[in-house]
Amino acid sequence: MQDIDINKATQPYEYYLKFIKENCRPDNRRLSDIRPCNVTVNCINTANGSSLVKLGSTNVICGINARLCRPKEDRPNKGYIICNVEVPALCSSKNFKSSSSAQSGGFTQSSVSSASIEQTQAMLTQLMQDIIAESKCLNEEDLCIKEGKLAWILYIDLICLNNDGNVQDACCLAMISALKNLKLYEVDFDEEENKPIVKYPLILKSLVLNNEPVCTSLFALEENILLTDPNKQEEDFMKTFVLICSIDTKKICLIRKLGGFSLKTEQLNLCINRALENGKYLRENVYNKF
Repeated sequence: MQDIDINKATQPYEYYLKFIKENCRPDNRRLSDIRPCNVTVNCINTANGSSLVKLGSTNVICGINARLCRPKEDRPNKGYIICNVEVPALCSSKNFKSSSSAQSGGFTQSSVSSASIEQTQAMLTQLMQDIIAESKCLNEEDLCIKEGKLAWILYIDLICLNNDGNVQDACCLAMISALKNLKLYEVDFDEEENKPIVKYPLILKSLVLNNEPVCTSLFALEENILLTDPNKQEEDFMKTFVLICSIDTKKICLIRKLGGFSLKTEQLNLCINRALENGKYLRENVYNKF
């Protein structure tokens, strides 16, 4: 046992590959398995919708606050959705670098391994915005109260409490879980006085989601080895990163393939099939519980 511990410390990648060759991982998962997932909703009393996601040891909390605003002139019948993701340095045992010149051009492989705090937060924030837009899970028209006069703006804030890898999948789960439990007050608009009127007694209503996006992250160690739901150590080892967002058992709304070698057609098909299976599992066992 002592020899194994020494090899793990001195040659971690070689130690890890010994497990992979036996079609398992050091944490006893199969290559296609995700870590245990648990979601708690309505955990923030001051938010209109909230959730806490535990994906293995990665914990993400989400709070949604709704505010009234005036719609933009070029989209008078729509509200707004603004995402923000925070990944504090203290949430990971690995120190982040601080960079005043963080780039936010897109979600890249470095964002899940050794990027600066600013880069990681900017990339995850943009990814969450992309998931909302590409999945069309929410109709922005439903956020409009009075065309050209009054609409809701949803501030979706996500904070990573503990980062043990695959923050992006946990953020997506937390965001959609909070949206599913979002409650908005019924509000009217008084055109004579040009101001909103809150109905009393207070009536709360839920927003209807068109679908329930699920993110699935996969990565490759070697050309023929693809694994699902990387933990923090596995992210350090990965050579190629693939992120797929499914909206039901047959449809994909977003695919990101970054870094490393190109994937063969059969490998990409394997990634898609795993994402569809993972999405089905999480919708049935997580989303449908509340």
